[in-house]
Amino acid sequence: MTQEKASNKIVLIIGILALLSAIGLLYLVYETWVIFGFWRLAITGLINILASVIFIQLMGSGKTEKEAVITYNPKEWPKFLGILVFLGVAYYLFDFINKKEGLTSIEYYYGVGYLSLLSILPSLYNLFKLTRDRNDYVKINNGILSYKDNRTQEEFKISDIQSCSNSIKTGLTLTFKNKKTHLIPLPNMNFNSRDSINLNNDLKAFLPKEKIEEEK
Repeated sequence: MTQEKASNKIVLIIGILALLSAIGLLYLVYETWVIFGFWRLAITGLINILASVIFIQLMGSGKTEKEAVITYNPKEWPKFLGILVFLGVAYYLFDFINKKEGLTSIEYYYGVGYLSLLSILPSLYNLFKLTRDRNDYVKINNGILSYKDNRTQEEFKISDIQSCSNSIKTGLTLTFKNKKTHLIPLPNMNFNSRDSINLNNDLKAFLPKEKIEEEK
């Protein structure tokens, strides 16, 4: 078998697997609609989205400014309310399939698995993170950038920082003038996307102006 034929065979196998995966995914989506109902899923999904925006992104923001000191200490209680909404929605859907008539055993356990993997377990994990990462903060004070992540506490001179960049997934990356880098893991500190972006912008405002212009 030539190398070209072997490559074509691999591409064909990958294509078949991708097609089967797509068909399987569409079937699972269809089965989910059959069990819960399209509009019920749409409405409960909208409730979860609104809870995330209101309690986690808006009310959960924790920026304060006092005597030229900027502190980001995310609020826990709005996020806790948001998690309660997620769990409440999951309980409502669980109660619905318990009372729904005509479900087969496979459909029932699929529904329970769906709720467990996509609602209940993630909500419980977020509740654990909320408790574990409470009181974490980042502070900008008199030319010093400091932060607390559980037991880890660090501080840096802002004058030593050349640039900074933010990633919603990983956090705030500091690049120093000596080319070393340091990551502040904001997602592990209860920071929402709003505070992460604002912190990055606030820190950039303290960096030398010419450095910011170079980045643009």
